[in-house]
Amino acid sequence: MSDGARPMEMDVYPYQFPATVVLVDDDAAFLANFSLALDAALSFRLFDSAAAALAYLNRADQPSPLYQRCLSHYRDAVGCSVADQLIRLDVSALAREIGNPDRFGEVSVVIVDYDMPGMDGLELCRRLRHSRIKRLLLTGVGDERVAVKAFNAGLIDRFISKSERNLAEEVNAAVRELQSRYFRDVQRTLRESLNLEAPPFMRDPVFAAYFHGLLREHGYVEYYFTAEPAGFLLLTADGTLGRLLVYTDADLRSQWEIACDQDCPPELAYALSSGSAVPYFWHTEGFYRPECGPDWRSYLYPATPLPGAELYYIALVKRPPLQGHGQVSSYSAYLDWLDRSTAVT
Repeated sequence: MSDGARPMEMDVYPYQFPATVVLVDDDAAFLANFSLALDAALSFRLFDSAAAALAYLNRADQPSPLYQRCLSHYRDAVGCSVADQLIRLDVSALAREIGNPDRFGEVSVVIVDYDMPGMDGLELCRRLRHSRIKRLLLTGVGDERVAVKAFNAGLIDRFISKSERNLAEEVNAAVRELQSRYFRDVQRTLRESLNLEAPPFMRDPVFAAYFHGLLREHGYVEYYFTAEPAGFLLLTADGTLGRLLVYTDADLRSQWEIACDQDCPPELAYALSSGSAVPYFWHTEGFYRPECGPDWRSYLYPATPLPGAELYYIALVKRPPLQGHGQVSSYSAYLDWLDRSTAVT
């Protein structure tokens, strides 16, 4: 019996990528067999020792997660006292993350068996230092009352009985939900900082539905918000890059005004004013400049209108230039490395 899965929240975060799941059970044979039934796209580490799993999860040398590296104290604010805690948000750090191969090692969910010798699953959850990691407890037939008590106390986030007929399906669904909740929770401060000047589509459920449909259609497994131009960097598992451009009427008017000031071709001015296309002037700081030359059409992409809280003009740029983001580290390469270097610990 499980605690009942809630519908996965449909949301758009500043970033999301495939994070690692840690599975802990003292039965090594169960771990090996059960891991074969997990989602093939899932990154996971297996531990048949609760002590070894806890040491790995609480290790001191693990890199800081992205949401922490995006935020820092703003020390150069003039006229502010030491007591004022001003936070600086580095949005550009999001896009740079595509070159960081360690990002996929961030642990989002721990799946732990309750009944283990030496240290049971609840004790492991209790001693876990990183409170935002989501905890899924696997229980035996007689452990449900203990699991309910732990769930109500906030010690675990979900529990599922090992006797469930469709155990793998239940666990896979629970992991998807818990990973979504993990990214929601770790990015709460980041989103609140971003919301001060965030584009409207970041909070629009109409855009969220469109966005997640686009991710599924094109096989993108990770994304990172970009501010200039507004939209997202998108990556498939093999590291193929895409860029989603999202403009509003106000954005296109700014593009049109600057282009006209630069004596742009009339056809370009019409495309921008009509909303039939959106621009990606990637090598001229985001706006039309005369140096775009006769090849200016290569910087325009047919726009898909999306009526939401505002009318959005959207275009997907496939295989855009990296623009100084460096070499892409792909999820597939990480999974290959994980397969070669790890087994049950």
